Amino acid sequence: MMNKVGLIGITCLIVGCTSTGVIPMDKDSYLIGKKDGTPGLGVSIANKAEVYKEANDFCSAKGLEVETLNVTTTPARPAQLGSTELQFRCIPRGSSAKPLVREADKIIEIRNR
Repeated sequence: MMNKVGLIGITCLIVGCTSTGVIPMDKDSYLIGKKDGTPGLGVSIANKAEVYKEANDFCSAKGLEVETLNVTTTPARPAQLGSTELQFRCIPRGSSAKPLVREADKIIEIRNR
């Protein structure tokens, strides 16, 4: 019984820290998501660094560099692994690319009749 519990725990840690790999999004942007298999509370800097390393390796292979569009880090809590999600694009090295312009939120007005 104890061996089964240990095996399940080790499997969860291994699966829990697996990266999604680089996933193409719209146009020229990409996403990488990674659960943090490190037990504990708070944000794992190592997990965030690994996500950026993967993005940099991907862009470097194309002779480009990473431009961060959005990064979301969820801290670990009891019974919940932390995670990091990075949305990025690859731009020419030393580029003076303009920052991503986001559209304003739409305001919906509800009137009581």
